[in-house]
Amino acid sequence: MSIPITGVILIPLGLLIAVLPWRYCLMGLVPFAMMSPAAVVNVGSFGIQPGYYLAILLICRTAVEIMVNRFTLNSFALARMRPLFYFATVAFIALFIALCFFQGQVETLRGTSGFKANLASPFHLDRENFTQVAYLIENICLVYILAHQGARQAFPILLKDWDRAMVCGLWFSAAVCLWQFASLYGGLYFPSDFFYSNAGYNRADSQSMVGLFRINGPFEEPSTLGYAFTGFLLFAWLRYRLYPTAFSVAMIAACIFCMLVSTSTTAYFGGFLFGCIVLYDVAAQRLHLLSKDFRLSSGQIAAIAIIVVAVLGGGFIVARNWEAIDAILQMTIFQKSESSSFQQRAFADTLGIQVFMQTYGIGLGLGSHKPNSLVIALLSNTGIVGTVLFGTWLYILLRPIRGPFDSATLAMLRRAIRPFQWGVLGLVFIHVFSNPNLSTMNLWVQMAGLLALQTSLHRGIALSRAESVSPLAANLHERQPTRRPQGSPI
Repeated sequence: MSIPITGVILIPLGLLIAVLPWRYCLMGLVPFAMMSPAAVVNVGSFGIQPGYYLAILLICRTAVEIMVNRFTLNSFALARMRPLFYFATVAFIALFIALCFFQGQVETLRGTSGFKANLASPFHLDRENFTQVAYLIENICLVYILAHQGARQAFPILLKDWDRAMVCGLWFSAAVCLWQFASLYGGLYFPSDFFYSNAGYNRADSQSMVGLFRINGPFEEPSTLGYAFTGFLLFAWLRYRLYPTAFSVAMIAACIFCMLVSTSTTAYFGGFLFGCIVLYDVAAQRLHLLSKDFRLSSGQIAAIAIIVVAVLGGGFIVARNWEAIDAILQMTIFQKSESSSFQQRAFADTLGIQVFMQTYGIGLGLGSHKPNSLVIALLSNTGIVGTVLFGTWLYILLRPIRGPFDSATLAMLRRAIRPFQWGVLGLVFIHVFSNPNLSTMNLWVQMAGLLALQTSLHRGIALSRAESVSPLAANLHERQPTRRPQGSPI
C-alpha cells in the first residue's frame, strides 16, 4: 500500500470536509468526484479515488447520525430508490446464474482489455466482478445519504447549496483544464503526479494530435472530459435560461472551450447536442438575446461580448492552424468509422449483444463485459430486467416534479430543478453514445443530488400541508437570484 501526493493532501482535507456543515460537504464532494484518475491510496494495481474516499466519510458520518436518531430512515427516499435496490438484486442473481450455467462458454471483454479483440476470453469470475459490485453498493449508499441529509434541509436552501456544489465542480474542472493548457503551451508548472496518481489507470495526459495537445484536465482521458463537460454544459445552459447573468454565460463559455481543446469525438458530440438544444430554444422562442426595448441584462451583454470575442478569436486561431484542425476533424468526426479505435469499440458492442443473446437476456453480472455503450453494458451484464429497472430509476429522477401546487408555483419549481435534471440527462446521452462505465461517480453524485432535492421538496410539502402551500413557494422565490424583467423567458 502506498499513499501518493494526492492522498497526503486530500486525506486530511476530506476528513475536514466531512465534519463541516452539510453545504460544504456538497461543495467538496462534486470536485472530489471529478478526480477519477487520482488516488488517495494505492493498493497494488487498485487505487481509491478521492470521490469515493470522501463518499465513504460522508456515509460514515450519516450512519452515525442515523444511529444516534434511533435508526430513523426516510421512507420517501427509500421508496424512490426501490428500482435501485431491485437492480442490485438482479445484478447479484445474474452473476450467480452466469457462474452456474455460462462460465467458460461465453466470450467477453473485460474492462482491462482496452477493447482489444485479441484479449477476449471465456467468462469467469474475476476481480472486476467484485469491484463493480462494491462500487454499486457504495453508490447506492451515497444516493441514500444525500437524500437523507437533503430531507433535513429546506428545499430553497438545498436548491441553493446544490447549485453551488455543481458550480464548484464545473469551475474546478475548468480551472484544471486551463492550468494544463497553460502548462502544455506555455510551460507553466502543472502537478500531473497529483491529478494522475491512480495505479488502476494508465497515464493518458499530454496526448497530442497532429501537433496540437489534447487536454484532459482532472479526468482519465479527453473523452472522459467530453463526457463530464456535456453534463456541465447542459446544466449551465438551463441555468442561464433561469438566471441570465454574466456568471452563467461565463460557465457556458468555459465548458465550450474545454470541450474544444480536448479534441475528443465525445466532446464534439456533446457540443452538437448542445447546439441542437440551443437552436430548439431559439426556434421555440424560449430565448431572446435582444429584448424589444433593447434593454439588456448583464447576462445578455456578456453573451454578446463572448460571441463577438469567440468569433474573432476563433476565426484567427482557425485560420492560423487550419491544417491541424482539418486533420483533427477528419480523424475525430468525418473518418472516425475508419479508425482502429472505432472498429475495436464496434467489436466490443457486437460482442455485448452476442452475450445478451447467448445468456437468453439474463446477463453475466456486473463487470463481466465492457462494451462501448452503457445500454449494451447493462444488457450484457444485468439483462433485460436490470436495464428496465435502471431506466425506471432514471425516469423517476428526470420526470417533471409533481405536487399539490397551483400551476404557477409548480412551473416555478420545475424551472428551478430543471438545470440539475439536464445535467444528468447530458451524462446519460454520452453514456448511450460512448461511456459504458456504470461506476462513474460523476453520474451517481448528480443523480443523488436530484433525489435529495426531490426528498427535500416532499418534506416541504408535508410540512406545508398543515398550513398552506404558499409559504414554500414564497420562500423559494425569495432565495432565487433576481433577474431583470426583460431577461430570457423560460
